[in-house]
Amino acid sequence: MAPTTLTRDTLNRTLLARQHLLTPHSGSLAETVEAIGAIQAQYWPAVAVSLFTRNDGATLESVYDAFERRELVVGSSIRGTVHAVSRAEHPLYAAVSEATNADVLTAKAEAKDPGLHELRAAVLKFAADKPRSAAEFADFAAKWAADHPGRMSAANLEYNESRNWRPIYRSNALIRFPADGNWAPATGPKTYLYSPERAADPDAAIAALVRRHLAAFGPAAADDVAAWLGLKVTRARAILDGFDDLAAYADEAGRTLYDIPDGEITDAAVSAPPRLLPRFDSILLAYNAKHRQRIISREYWERVYSGKNLQILPSFLIDGHVAGIWSVEAKKKLATLTLEPFHKLGKADTEALTAEAERVLRLQAPDSASYAVEIAG
Repeated sequence: MAPTTLTRDTLNRTLLARQHLLTPHSGSLAETVEAIGAIQAQYWPAVAVSLFTRNDGATLESVYDAFERRELVVGSSIRGTVHAVSRAEHPLYAAVSEATNADVLTAKAEAKDPGLHELRAAVLKFAADKPRSAAEFADFAAKWAADHPGRMSAANLEYNESRNWRPIYRSNALIRFPADGNWAPATGPKTYLYSPERAADPDAAIAALVRRHLAAFGPAAADDVAAWLGLKVTRARAILDGFDDLAAYADEAGRTLYDIPDGEITDAAVSAPPRLLPRFDSILLAYNAKHRQRIISREYWERVYSGKNLQILPSFLIDGHVAGIWSVEAKKKLATLTLEPFHKLGKADTEALTAEAERVLRLQAPDSASYAVEIAG
């Protein structure tokens, strides 16, 4: 019997429901992140916006507090990109990162260079007692290299020195943590602390995150799972085929979609309120690049993605689909959020979007005296 085909609109509403963009999550911030999947955090203010739109109790203070108490952690993760995850699930993401070599920047055959492995291990010990800065890592690595002449290959020594030793502290075992305990700066924490927790069974950890992807973004195809976790499609498909309890559907392109056994499919007719998404929002990146139409049209993707500097711009949803981008200019007297629609908006959508935009603006610019939302064009 052929699997049920899910329409693009049904997949859209199901995604929004699982991402708590229809009804915000009422649990803790850590539980919210576990429900929606890792939050891309290379642009630090995006983390608070992502949680603010998905959790009914999130405030700037509660987000910072969750990181201070290490209920949430941030650091290099899947696909070698900075993500925020729960501390409980950090070992799972670390297992995927290690299995896919996501932390390895060099193409200089690091696996065959025991000296570089030794240095990276020494770096973790160096950051075990307190957060360390980039400058401290560079000084430590330079001294280690001087004390161990010839231990590292000449190619790797040159490569790392030319990059001021940045590759040696790009590790999923190092979480970002401010040396002064202040999480508020817009640039985010700039020092690194060793987080030693590791998954006992890496293969089981990877399989757990495959299921986590389905729960957060599914139903999804093997190439969607692979794109999100940085796995090869063949490995993602093998893991999915190894489960004996998954539900199976098809999309309108004929791909097989997998889902957790109790995954609820949301009716396409359910109303979707306007929502603002932060820069690099995960729902725009959780699928194969050719199959993101459940949330954004191919036409609009080129207006959200800036290829020049590899940016995914902040966007907003109307009727559950990306319909424009937004930006903030924050000054002490006035903070302004500008909405740039990709098409003409109706009056009711405009009013609802403006109200949501002001709510997000107050989060983005808490110290401004007044607030304004403008619509460009």
